[in-house]
Amino acid sequence: KGVNVGISTIYYWIHHGKLGLSKQDLLYPRKGKALKKQASTNFKPAGQSIEQRSEAINLRLENGHYEIDTVLLTRAKNYCLLVLTDRKSRHQIIRLIPNKSAEVVNQALKLILKQHKILSITADNGTEFNRLFDVFSEEHIYYAHPYASWERGTNENHNRLIRRWLPKGTKKMTSKEVAFIEKWINNYPKKCLDYKSPREDFWMANLNLKFSKMEIIFIKRFQ
Repeated sequence: KGVNVGISTIYYWIHHGKLGLSKQDLLYPRKGKALKKQASTNFKPAGQSIEQRSEAINLRLENGHYEIDTVLLTRAKNYCLLVLTDRKSRHQIIRLIPNKSAEVVNQALKLILKQHKILSITADNGTEFNRLFDVFSEEHIYYAHPYASWERGTNENHNRLIRRWLPKGTKKMTSKEVAFIEKWINNYPKKCLDYKSPREDFWMANLNLKFSKMEIIFIKRFQ
């Protein structure tokens, strides 16, 4: 007969070697304190505080509202990933960039905007995001509070999925491999989406929007 066991009990057993596992065997092993991402001491965001976001963004009512972050691969070459996560559908946009300067980030964002519609962007206070106003209107930019990564929890959780494929210290990576990881994540079923994938949820929402617009045009035509 099955017995219910709490999460803390399982961690206790692992820590004491009772399950034949170590912390390193876990999908997301608990680690020591990591270095915090540094915010610029002179950073004055040309945007709004996350507290000013609308209910449509906070309640995930529509696609197009993205959280943005960078994932460092290796400090040796400074290559990193620019990662955008749609708050509603969890749809991922991942790009390999040569460094995390504001100029390079903005160049990548301008290319992304040619393929994707972004209604708003929520960033942290990292220096790579201190010139987002060169790409977006200030009313569409939101900044989280310093050292409050949980305010971009959607982004942070998906960065863990990326780390499954690219552990810290990864030295070689190509844009083709990054595209594969992006596709894998976007086709990964999620409980929060009723076990649909981000791709399915994103596609269905856009399809419904197109049908709604067509319906409005049809009604107006026959009024």
